Amino acid sequence: MIETESQGIYGLQQGTSMDKIESLLVIVDPTVERDFALKKAKLIAKLSKAKVHFFINNANTLHKDSYIYEGIDADFFDTQKKLFRDHFEKQLHDHVDEFANADIEASYSFEENHHLAEAIISKAKELKPDLVIKSTHHHSAINRSLLSNTDWRLIRKCPATLLLVKPELWQPEGSIVAAVDPLHFKTEQSDLDSKIVETTAFLCKEFNLSPGIFHSYYPFVSTLFPMGGETKEHLDRIRQQHLDKVSELTNSVGIKQENIHVTEGDLIQSLVEYLEEVRGNVLVVGALSKNILERAIIGNTAEKILENCPSDVMIVKS
Repeated sequence: MIETESQGIYGLQQGTSMDKIESLLVIVDPTVERDFALKKAKLIAKLSKAKVHFFINNANTLHKDSYIYEGIDADFFDTQKKLFRDHFEKQLHDHVDEFANADIEASYSFEENHHLAEAIISKAKELKPDLVIKSTHHHSAINRSLLSNTDWRLIRKCPATLLLVKPELWQPEGSIVAAVDPLHFKTEQSDLDSKIVETTAFLCKEFNLSPGIFHSYYPFVSTLFPMGGETKEHLDRIRQQHLDKVSELTNSVGIKQENIHVTEGDLIQSLVEYLEEVRGNVLVVGALSKNILERAIIGNTAEKILENCPSDVMIVKS
């Protein structure tokens, strides 16, 4: 066997492939005027006939136990608390009405947990949706950790399949791309890759979009500077090995060879270029458990993918 160092897209745990979308948990961002999570949710719900539950979590920082207010009685804080809740519940009620007018069954809930990620995880455990949808935004380096902490926590701990959406509409003749790593040294990756490919095939059928299978790898380090017997033929054999492994994954779901893209080199750059080439609407990735050191390295890769990927990102979970 030719020794290679495979460069995949990593996640957190083994998952189950998606074969139905009957319920959506949509995380509403009350701070943005145009929330693309709502737009994607409406499209997905219409195509799959799924029920939708809207969820806003926004903590009220003004309450009587936080500060000393002279001359302000408790009734003021009770009134303020009611107005605060009413404001967001009206937003949620309006979303329910909008979806009802589109013949989509919808409901909502509002909470004031101080930890957004934990509130979402708890709600997902309660409702057990087939898909959790949340917007993710491009943000400055100064604010990066504030947003990515929530998204990264959801990637690691959300019990349902997670769709992080970008502020772009889907292209009608676009694609759904599976990122796989079939030569990863952990045996769990093989099962996870199968789930990723099966989920991609299901989504393409459900949404009438084209599939794409992406795999990026680095040859063994010495082949980067061929010496002696390490010739072009040797590098070609490495490439063929990766291509054969990817093909094994796709044969069972009927994805054609022409929809497979295997490349070597920089993962982020080649992935972004491929997604732009095939007009990727969704990038489907998976997750494996990591120790603390691996998590720091892989977390950095995941953050770069979220920052640079032009498409929505779906994380297959168990």
